[in-house]
Amino acid sequence: MDDERVEIMDCVCSWYDLLGYGTPFVEAKWDLNDERCRINIDRIENIKMQFHCSYSAVPVGTRLAFNDGFASTIDICTSSIDHFKKLLFFLEGAIKDFEVISHYDIRKGFPGIRGIIACGQRFSYDSCSHSYDVLGEKTLAYFPLEFQMNTAFSKAFIIEESGSRANIAGNNLYFDIEIYKFLKRASEEIGCRPPQIVEQGNDFLVKIYDMKGWFADLCVERNGIVFGPSTKYNNRGIETVLYKYKSLYSKIDEYAKEAAYQQALRYSKMEDYE
Repeated sequence: MDDERVEIMDCVCSWYDLLGYGTPFVEAKWDLNDERCRINIDRIENIKMQFHCSYSAVPVGTRLAFNDGFASTIDICTSSIDHFKKLLFFLEGAIKDFEVISHYDIRKGFPGIRGIIACGQRFSYDSCSHSYDVLGEKTLAYFPLEFQMNTAFSKAFIIEESGSRANIAGNNLYFDIEIYKFLKRASEEIGCRPPQIVEQGNDFLVKIYDMKGWFADLCVERNGIVFGPSTKYNNRGIETVLYKYKSLYSKIDEYAKEAAYQQALRYSKMEDYE
């Protein structure tokens, strides 16, 4: 391949995995006629619903759903204000996706999902993303360019796969500390106020800003996830610190709250005329 056609892009990727998904298949000895396998259909339908919609105010990035896994990725130019705005919306949307998928999965009696959000790079090059047989009316091959040689995707997948042996367990979302460093570097490059960390008891509150001011408050547990004798995750060439997500409150939430208030006010005024 001509090296001039290849570009290295910074990117951020999330990877979510349904907990306990393989258990029914193992118990049924991989026989789909066994009713135990059918309980996973509801879980996949929930993933499918998120795959075709977004809870972000501005859907950005590219998504990939495969069996019990769900990934989202976005390319970022750290010197672009437009890219920085899209990154903030991407992170807000990825977090909302996690919360919604988890909520519906647990509501149906399942154990929920485990997720990782990481950053990295990928090779960007010209290629066909899929092949379609017009006469046979079927897709012959998939080649999801955005996820090929995407180190953010690989890192998120490897970290999540580490599971309980790396103290990454339960229905939880974890952030790679490199996300914070990436946001800090990008904000400094475009002249935006960098994220600020505020200590709140056992938590860190990360205040994130866009060009217009405050954008969101991201809350994570203060202590990084212990991996062996160290708090630093060190596995298969990945050296980082992971923090467990607790909550997010954003400018978008404020807009939604104001919109709900205005709607309620409108209804109350209508009742005055009845």
